[in-house]
Amino acid sequence: MINRTANPKIGFKTILSYGAGDVFGGGAFAIAGLWLIFFYTNIAGLTPVQATSIVAIGRFVDAFFDPLMGYVTDNFYKTKLGKRFGRRGFFFLIGMPLSLTYALMWTVGFGGYWYYLLTYVMFGFVFSLITVPYETLPAEMTRDFNTRSKLTTVRLLFSQGATFLASWLPGVLIQIYGEDSPTSFLLMGICFSIIYAIIMFCLYKFTWEQPVVESEQEQDSFRNDMRYLFKELISTFKVKTFRLHVLMYTGAFLAQDIFGATFAFFIAFAIGQDAVLASKLLSTMAVVQIIFVPIFAWFCIKFGNGAAYKIALTTVIGGILGFIAIYYFAVAQILLLLYVVSIIMGVGRSGTFYVPWNIYSFVADVDQMLTGKRREGIFAGMMTFTRKFVQSVAILLVGAFLESFGFVSKQAVQSSSAIGGIIIVFGIGTIVFALFGLFISSKFKLTRANHKVLLNEIARLQEGGSMETVDQHTKEVVEELTGWEYENNWGNNHIVPIREKTV
Repeated sequence: MINRTANPKIGFKTILSYGAGDVFGGGAFAIAGLWLIFFYTNIAGLTPVQATSIVAIGRFVDAFFDPLMGYVTDNFYKTKLGKRFGRRGFFFLIGMPLSLTYALMWTVGFGGYWYYLLTYVMFGFVFSLITVPYETLPAEMTRDFNTRSKLTTVRLLFSQGATFLASWLPGVLIQIYGEDSPTSFLLMGICFSIIYAIIMFCLYKFTWEQPVVESEQEQDSFRNDMRYLFKELISTFKVKTFRLHVLMYTGAFLAQDIFGATFAFFIAFAIGQDAVLASKLLSTMAVVQIIFVPIFAWFCIKFGNGAAYKIALTTVIGGILGFIAIYYFAVAQILLLLYVVSIIMGVGRSGTFYVPWNIYSFVADVDQMLTGKRREGIFAGMMTFTRKFVQSVAILLVGAFLESFGFVSKQAVQSSSAIGGIIIVFGIGTIVFALFGLFISSKFKLTRANHKVLLNEIARLQEGGSMETVDQHTKEVVEELTGWEYENNWGNNHIVPIREKTV
């Protein structure tokens, strides 16, 4: 990767390389979310609290490291390495050997709790080191809307494929070596590490970045940059629609986090099946997720994001109730029913992952009405930060809850109390957060009709229209979506912080 003075045509290799990048971005923690806590407790012998505290601490640290990494990569062009290899490309280059640290997370015999905490935090560092520059590539390589859309579509397909791989490959290895053997998890870690290293090479070889324009080199101090960034992140919560969206996003994704963290435990200890079946069921869900992404995309366009969100979470709740019913009623044809419920769950998970990020693209329009500026990046950053922070707390509570019910690590058969704890966390925990998301969505008013009114008003004001001549309906819609009096919209406020200049 080098700086280009002119944009070359984005060909097949570039599109494929960029899309494959999300096998790392989407796959690494997809595997960890589904299998790592199971590995920590059943293979490494950590207690549930120890296992979940590792994930919680890692995600918490990662939440703060992301914006710092953004600053580093934006300013890396000033260094000799940045000038030679690129302010984005350098991190893909060192990502080739560093991605091999993923395998270290899945080893046994090198230490206990502190070893696993160190390797998890270390990989989280590597993850941010690579994914933050990766997120900039579409804007770096092209300004064409259609080309960017093509890049995003290919990336989404690779991301869903990575989810399937994260569900399927562990099951194959477990079936070969046994679910109690550390070899299956170590080989999985090695396989994915090699895949990630190859992807890093392709990103460095077949993508590029824009040269830094001279005027862009006037940078503020690190201290002032970080202070300004923090103020901007906080300012996003002054937008009513964004506050509601973050709560919907949090409810939906925490429901999936809890489901993912406990599903293997539910199948292994409550249902009495093995981890291989858990892997096959997760693979089934992943395939269904891929199939239903375009269906939910169509549904969002046809009926609106709010309706799609409610259908997705209602389906998730139905899937959880189906799994719980199978456990309590010990029905015949249990395998068939598990697959049927997994298909239902896959439908719900597809919408749960897709819709919140689709809504996000419209939230920036509300902010533009309020502030008069476009701030997509800062909203994406705040969503990611909030998710990681809340996820760290929720996952830690899952471990504490399981341990309080008497779950014993590396024990093939758990007590009835421990199984009861698994049922409560898996069932009630997932449903509670899903219901929370549904409740918040009832207050979410960014419908297709309201969004059209909002865009028309933005266009009117951009063309020089007066705020004094607004019609009553538009005024009500703007106030409902922004949470501010109409007169205080269009930049007539102090929401966007003023950057302090160093002398």
